[in-house]
Amino acid sequence: MKPTNKRKKNKPENKRHAKKNKITDKNKDLSNDNCEVIDLIEGDPIIQNNKSGKSKGKSPQKIQSDKKNESHNNSKKGANKHESSKKTKKSKKNDNITDNSKSQSNWLESTLLQSTSGNVEPESSDRLRKLKKGAIIEITLFNWMVFSGPIKLKASEGINLIAAANASGKSSIVCALVFGLGYNSSVLSRNKELINFIKKGEKKSFIEIILKYDETRNVCVKRIMNINDNKVESIWLVNNIKTNFSNILDIQKEYYLNLDNLITFMPQENVSKFSRLNPEELFEYTLLAIDGNLLKTYKDINDIINNKQVGEKKLVIYEHEIVEEEKLMTSLEEKKGRFDELKNLIYTVKLYKVKKHMIILEKRREDLKQYKVKIDELTKDKDKQFKVVKKYLREIEKCHKIINKVSLKVNQKKNQIKEAVSKYVIWNIKLDELEQGIVKEEKIMEDTVKNLYNNSHYAKDIDYQIKKTKREIKEIEAFFSEKEKNNKRTIIRETELQTELKELLNESKKIMMKKYTLQSDIDVITNKIKKARNYEHIQEERMLNNIDFVFRERIVNYKRNLKNIVRTHNLISNDFVDDLTTKYDVTKISSQNELNNAIADELAKRDILYGPICKYIKCKNPEFDYILEFFLKKYFNSFLLIKKENQELLEALYKNHKLSVITMSKETHEFCHVTSEMKKRGVICFLYELFESPEVIKHGLSNFLPLTIAFVINDDVIKNKSTDEINEFNNFMIKELSKQLNEEINSLFYFCSNNVHRYKISSYNKNVYMHTFSYIKKSCNILYSITSDIERDLDLLFEKKQKYIEELTEVEESLHELDKSKKAKNDEHNKIILERTEMKIKKERLVILNNDLIKLQNDLNVYLKGEDIIDQKKKSIMKNITSINGEKIKVCEEYFLLLKEHVKWDQELFSESRYLNKWKRYMSVIKNINAENEEKLNATKNLIDAEITNYTTCLNDIKELEEIIKTKKSALTDSEIQLVDEINLPLEEINKKLHECFIQQRLFPDIEKEEEKYNLIALQIQKHKDNIENKKKDIENLKIDLQNYDKQIETMIPNWSNEVNEYIIFLNHNFQKFMNFINPDYDGKIELVKKSNKYEKCQLFVKVKFKKTSPFLSLSVSHQSGGERSLSTMIYILSIQKLTKNGFYVLDELNQGLDQVNEKKIFELLSCLSNPTIYEQHFLHQYNYKYINIDYKSKPQYFILTPQIIRNIPFKDITVHYLFNGFGVIENQFDDLL
Repeated sequence: MKPTNKRKKNKPENKRHAKKNKITDKNKDLSNDNCEVIDLIEGDPIIQNNKSGKSKGKSPQKIQSDKKNESHNNSKKGANKHESSKKTKKSKKNDNITDNSKSQSNWLESTLLQSTSGNVEPESSDRLRKLKKGAIIEITLFNWMVFSGPIKLKASEGINLIAAANASGKSSIVCALVFGLGYNSSVLSRNKELINFIKKGEKKSFIEIILKYDETRNVCVKRIMNINDNKVESIWLVNNIKTNFSNILDIQKEYYLNLDNLITFMPQENVSKFSRLNPEELFEYTLLAIDGNLLKTYKDINDIINNKQVGEKKLVIYEHEIVEEEKLMTSLEEKKGRFDELKNLIYTVKLYKVKKHMIILEKRREDLKQYKVKIDELTKDKDKQFKVVKKYLREIEKCHKIINKVSLKVNQKKNQIKEAVSKYVIWNIKLDELEQGIVKEEKIMEDTVKNLYNNSHYAKDIDYQIKKTKREIKEIEAFFSEKEKNNKRTIIRETELQTELKELLNESKKIMMKKYTLQSDIDVITNKIKKARNYEHIQEERMLNNIDFVFRERIVNYKRNLKNIVRTHNLISNDFVDDLTTKYDVTKISSQNELNNAIADELAKRDILYGPICKYIKCKNPEFDYILEFFLKKYFNSFLLIKKENQELLEALYKNHKLSVITMSKETHEFCHVTSEMKKRGVICFLYELFESPEVIKHGLSNFLPLTIAFVINDDVIKNKSTDEINEFNNFMIKELSKQLNEEINSLFYFCSNNVHRYKISSYNKNVYMHTFSYIKKSCNILYSITSDIERDLDLLFEKKQKYIEELTEVEESLHELDKSKKAKNDEHNKIILERTEMKIKKERLVILNNDLIKLQNDLNVYLKGEDIIDQKKKSIMKNITSINGEKIKVCEEYFLLLKEHVKWDQELFSESRYLNKWKRYMSVIKNINAENEEKLNATKNLIDAEITNYTTCLNDIKELEEIIKTKKSALTDSEIQLVDEINLPLEEINKKLHECFIQQRLFPDIEKEEEKYNLIALQIQKHKDNIENKKKDIENLKIDLQNYDKQIETMIPNWSNEVNEYIIFLNHNFQKFMNFINPDYDGKIELVKKSNKYEKCQLFVKVKFKKTSPFLSLSVSHQSGGERSLSTMIYILSIQKLTKNGFYVLDELNQGLDQVNEKKIFELLSCLSNPTIYEQHFLHQYNYKYINIDYKSKPQYFILTPQIIRNIPFKDITVHYLFNGFGVIENQFDDLL
């Protein structure tokens, strides 16, 4: 059947976005931002607001934030309050409610009168006449969730079926209803922050909803949301007049918008929430859907019953407490009599204590006088002793002065003696030096005579050497005369050779520079070629850049510690690791990475550990690299452990380094190949043929991925093909693969262009299959392959490299020839230099020989003059000896004079020392006498201090006693003071009397506590009396309250229970009829279970059966399947609709869990419910209802959201809305229709 609406499509807003919302109505400028308005859904013509109304509404100067819902919790009535106070409060409350309702209706009337936007167009008034109050006329969204907009949804009466694929924005409309009508995110069970519902990257959004008010007027509710500092600020408009949030709450109540009730409003997120409702919650939700006052009365009845039960419990408790307190009073009266004796004893003790303190006071005053006399005597003795000490101190001072003077003289004499002793030492040293000088001169004389005798043989040798030197000098002079003849010709040749060598050197430098540049260019090209071909390193870098930071750090950390891992688990010998380490400079990070890569390559060569796997995948066909990456991407960062028996290594990789590790199984997998028949049918290749890798990796990945059955096909295989043709291809491939693998295959996995297809046959029924496909991007982020451009660049690099190598060989040949000629020239030049150096050596040798000749001749002359020299030396030695002896005599004379002075200074020092010791002994005697006098003085001072302390303590005691007596006398009466004065007993007798009293008091351990207990008992007796009186009054009040509760229950329950029972009869009729409509074998009933006749706690059970012979069972997971529960839930929700006052109902994905037959029947039932004539014909109620007025003429409004529409569903009374948004929508696909 054709849908009632005709679709029109306009161009999208922006060509950059490939998945923009498609326009289904004419573009209209509804906002001041000149945005393009997109009509999301088109039905019959519906009511629109006048644009003039929007122009009149002025923009607010201040942005008003959302207010929270005000709490309307009424305080509970206390059990001790009277019935009269309750009635007055209730009457006041009812008056307030009526006043509020009147004010709300007046406010809505005034807004409707002020604004012209609420008027209904004549052409749409007839069509929407049967809708209830609060039905949706139109929804406009701007920058809301997935929509840019503004987009508009024009609703119709009856069923509005919104059909679109998943992730296209169906739930965005449901969320807009919640937030646009003043509810919060708790209704949706979604994200709690409103900012997350506004389209990402936008700062402004609005939701506009038009609701039906009456036959001629509508109400437009608009919410404008602005984002400032990551906070959403909302402005509420009603008919383009700014208002506050409390008025929005009034609209919710006025229009019965119960969006927080799962029965009337069920978004996709709350489908499972409804199935988890217990019977008590289901009963409350049902009452709330029918009438909120019913639920309020039910809760009031429960509160009254609870209060009555609490009051009865209190009554029993109070009676028991009165009996207990009377028992306590009798025991307390007995205890009170014991304390009378104690009071008399305390009175006697008090009088004797006062007298005792008075006697002690007189005694302490006498002691004070004695202390004062003793202190005066001791101060006189102290003054006498101080004078004696003063006298001895003066004498000590005199001794100190004399001793200081004598000590100075003694020190002077000692210094003189020290100076004399130091002179003795110096003169002794000088005499020793003079003696040594005389001995030295004599020894020189002896040595001179000996040398003269020994040098007679040396003279002969000198004469021989002179002759030899003269002969050698003649030979050198003959060599110089010969060389001087050829000197000019040699100099000319040398200059020529130098210029030729310079030219050759410059030319060789140029050739060497050219050689070095060619070599560097070749190295650069070689590195480029190596880098372009090193797909392992490139793929690994790309993989690390495309994964999460956490996984990247784990892999990097593993590589950093790879050397330690290898040594810890003995994967490679330590010698091999040490040899590898010596090849790299470990101080550099790049060399460390190269070392780690080398170790990883060695582990892979030895079939121990491969990883990450992306390094070993080489794409052979760049055309399908995106397919290969999509297929293997999940395991690119994984590591393949060959021997899974190594549990320690596996645990270290998994637990310590947290790597993704896969292991090898013992099985080897067989791979399929493309046959000629497959090629004819469009199969290009299997997926394992797209890449090169070690066989171990292919077999390892086959354990986790369907490598054996995954293949690539041409676009023409399934393009424009029917379902049967596609199934025929799938069945052919399953047979071929089963034949090649020698096992039964029941699933396929293949790629076609940018789609991946999954085909699977059911294991229970081979005629049932599932064929799904999904979209993949044609982009490759990790795999690297050498494309034609890279091949072309590589060819250019190879040609360039070959050219540079040829040039390098030519340069090396020319450099070799140049080296040969340079070597010949250098040899000739070196020969000339050697000759010149030889001449220099000869010249130096000639100079040395001349000097030696002169020296030998001088030595010979010296020897000949030896006798004259010996005589001169003898004379000089004798002169030196005589001068030394004269100095020695002078020193001895000075020594003897100083010795005489020394003896004199010793005698004076001895006399002064004796005098000094005499005064020191005298001073020590005086000090000893003075120390004894000071000790006596200190002892006297200590005695004075002790007496003063005794005096002060005695004085303080007197003050304390006076204060004690004063305070105690102030507590006594005049007669008691007179009795105290009449007591003429001494202190000893008083102490005896007090001792006797204390013995009697031991019967009472703590008198003060006993006295406190006495006072406390008296207070407790009075307190118990007051409590008993108060509780008796409370019992009387409770009995009155309980009677009032019984009266309230008797008045409230009958009407309420009759009304509820009538609603249950209505629900039972509808539920049973609807179940039979779906299937004649299906049946159901609604049961209301009460805890007591007072309806204290009610439970509502939905019971169903799906076979005629089976019994009725309650809805639960253990009794029914998911589809049966979904069907029963849906029928229950539809059964209650005629009882509710809601203007519209929202059901998101109601067909979830239903099969095609039941889903089709549900849609047929919905079409019957939305048609008053058919509804009255099929589901007419014969029961004579007292409280229910069934409105057969009104037409309900349903919003049903579904991801797909079942075929062969009648759309006669259904308005179908298609949502062109999300995946699979092609840009500009409707341009040719415009």
